[in-house]
Amino acid sequence: MQMLIRGWLMYDLTSSPFMVTMVTAAMMMPMLFLSLVGGALADRVDRKLITIASDITLLGSFIALFVISAAGILEPWHILAVSVVNGIAFSLAVSARQALISGLVHREQMRTAVGLSATTYNSAQIFGPAVGGVLLPIFGATTALGVSAVIVLPALFLYTSLRPQEHHSANDARGSIVENVKAGLTYAYQITTLRFLLLGAMVMILTVGPFQSLMPVFAEDVLDVGAGGLGVLMLSAGIGALTGSIAVVAIGERIPHEKLELVFGVSAAAMLAAFALSPWYALSIVLVGITAFCVTSFMVVNMTVTQISCPDYIRGRVVSVRFLVIGLMPFGALSVGALAETFGATNAVTIVAAVGAVGFVLVQLASRLFAGGHSADSTETAPQAD
Repeated sequence: MQMLIRGWLMYDLTSSPFMVTMVTAAMMMPMLFLSLVGGALADRVDRKLITIASDITLLGSFIALFVISAAGILEPWHILAVSVVNGIAFSLAVSARQALISGLVHREQMRTAVGLSATTYNSAQIFGPAVGGVLLPIFGATTALGVSAVIVLPALFLYTSLRPQEHHSANDARGSIVENVKAGLTYAYQITTLRFLLLGAMVMILTVGPFQSLMPVFAEDVLDVGAGGLGVLMLSAGIGALTGSIAVVAIGERIPHEKLELVFGVSAAAMLAAFALSPWYALSIVLVGITAFCVTSFMVVNMTVTQISCPDYIRGRVVSVRFLVIGLMPFGALSVGALAETFGATNAVTIVAAVGAVGFVLVQLASRLFAGGHSADSTETAPQAD
């Protein structure tokens, strides 16, 4: 919700597609520098405490932006500064938040639990903006900011009530933070399954994944439907994301994850290109929903297999490597923003979607050609934690 509202406010203040994508970049950029540190902390410190501290920080920043907007003194740098603070808090806690799952369920429930967690995470990334898009034209940006801040409170209460089993990572993650980070990177690289999962996620994050960042531009300039139309577009995306992620959890292990990733990846790219080229608002609503379905399904499959492909002692650090990849999203968002400034939003998104489709195919071909090395189940030579 916050990201969509901030993007709308930024476009209202600057009329620049590039500055709209800067909002996403400011939020995601800290992940490049801090996600690995957060992963090491998740294997050394109480994961529940890290998660709660992060949410308290997010709540404070949300309230600050609401007050600034209500006072009528909002400037672009306010939006970027709060986004950076959010990015720091998120980066240091996201691995702990995900790795916390292993202490809440039995081992045989891990796949379903991780899938459901990934479902909520990825669905919220699209469903949240959909709700924000509905609130914007009805109540205005300031009220929408206030509502998004209030929503954090139930999350704080729920995290406080959790009673996870204590993980033993603190004993395994010996040595310095730097040594712990190195162990996580080594493990993720040496396990073949993880290596190609991360590569596939990178293609998604750099190409199709940031499609939301230009939604305000499409609503305002391409489709000419304003804030109300933006809300409908994002609502469609939210429904598509929620439907897709639940479908993936229901599929379970019946279809190999490689096939699912290829189908969802290429389909996401094709649907995004069709959305960019669509001249009709009604068709665009349908296409953005299908795009969100495919993007979220891809990311849920990817995150689920990543988590179950590593033991608990190093899970926080492996998850942090994946979120390091997600931290590349600013480059994808800024690239499409820069292309939109030069060639227009329609051409920019079409080009990026085409590159993404080729990338998904190449990753799957490479995973089959270079399938040697350690598998996800390898234990004899799997690197140990420092």
